[in-house]
Amino acid sequence: MLYQYRKDYEKIAMGLFSLVNDLSNMDLVTQEMQWYNNRSNRMIYLWKDKSNNWAGLIGVEVRESLLLIHQIVLTPQSVNQKDYDEMLNELHDLYPNSRVVSSLDKRNIIFKWEQTIDRN
Repeated sequence: MLYQYRKDYEKIAMGLFSLVNDLSNMDLVTQEMQWYNNRSNRMIYLWKDKSNNWAGLIGVEVRESLLLIHQIVLTPQSVNQKDYDEMLNELHDLYPNSRVVSSLDKRNIIFKWEQTIDRN
């Protein structure tokens, strides 16, 4: 289940952000968190898996009818397309009128998710 970021989730969010290769130290993680907090159209969502463990994070930017995925990360034990699909399905439910897009490095995850939607 997705949870919108709140200040009391800060340590969890920072831990999940630290799994991103480009955010290799806490200064970069802190800068990333501030980037999301500086605008009302940027949001962080944390994700709990079926065992109720914090297992993922999605960082998004809302732009008119687009939902731009800046970060999507799962804990090492949760990295699989099924969990990415579940996270993205829940995000799509929150923004049903927005098209989900991403940067090139996350495009494969989004493409595979889109294929599951097309079959439903």
